[in-house]
Amino acid sequence: MKNLLLFSLLNLFALSACKKENVKGPYVPIARCVDLTSNMDTINLYIQGSWEWVEEYRVTRYNGEEYITPNSPNSYHLNLKLFGDTARFFVNNRPDSVYRFRIQRELEITNYPTDSLPVLVYYSFFTGQRKSYVPLVICINQLLMQHQYVSSIVGERLWVRK
Repeated sequence: MKNLLLFSLLNLFALSACKKENVKGPYVPIARCVDLTSNMDTINLYIQGSWEWVEEYRVTRYNGEEYITPNSPNSYHLNLKLFGDTARFFVNNRPDSVYRFRIQRELEITNYPTDSLPVLVYYSFFTGQRKSYVPLVICINQLLMQHQYVSSIVGERLWVRK
């Protein structure tokens, strides 16, 4: 009788463990700050610090609209540390690249008077040559890099303050 009771309890435990499924629904995007701004003074005030990439909103010809996160297949964890005029990227918590950076108006790069977007500009740490730039908006705890304006591949990337 004892063995039967023990066997029944073990079966019940095993069955309950098997029934636990990790059912995931569709991805729910992170809510954007209501006070995201392109004001240069605010950007300069909030830009310094450590940021963690959390999602990218991308529109493609083949997949339509999609969200890519660090947990997506073939993706990675990306961190960015902006201190002084130095930008340090980390991929999966390992140092990846180092740049100098500045916040500028896009018109300083393109020479088109209507290009008034604030941009984060990366310069070679060693040569000082401009490498790339990306328009951005910011609030106290979110940084939205708008790659879709300067890239046909990368979309809008959301970073959160670490």
